[in-house]
Amino acid sequence: MSRIAPDAKTGTAPEWVHLFPLGKMDGRDGRKFTLSDPHNLVALFNAGGVDLPIDYEHQSDKPSAGPIPAAGWVKELRVESDGLWGRVEWTATASQMIAGIPLYQPQLFAP
Repeated sequence: MSRIAPDAKTGTAPEWVHLFPLGKMDGRDGRKFTLSDPHNLVALFNAGGVDLPIDYEHQSDKPSAGPIPAAGWVKELRVESDGLWGRVEWTATASQMIAGIPLYQPQLFAP
């Protein structure tokens, strides 16, 4: 798992979170993915104009009878040498949780 810990300088939730490694990935559920053109993915994200939600406990992957609370929204993507990163605007609740106790980002993909 990747650790989502408070920013070392500010003690607040991190603004940028590592989302995916570059290249081939195996999902924990057995699916296989390849991030072969991350710059195109960033371009598609920018063209779509829709923020990506970050939820708690993968609730958006499960059928739900009610609304799914967001922990934050990915507002911007960028490509770095180690993969795809997202700039997150955290909710007040998630910010407090991350600042108080480091959380773990599930390792859904392995390089």
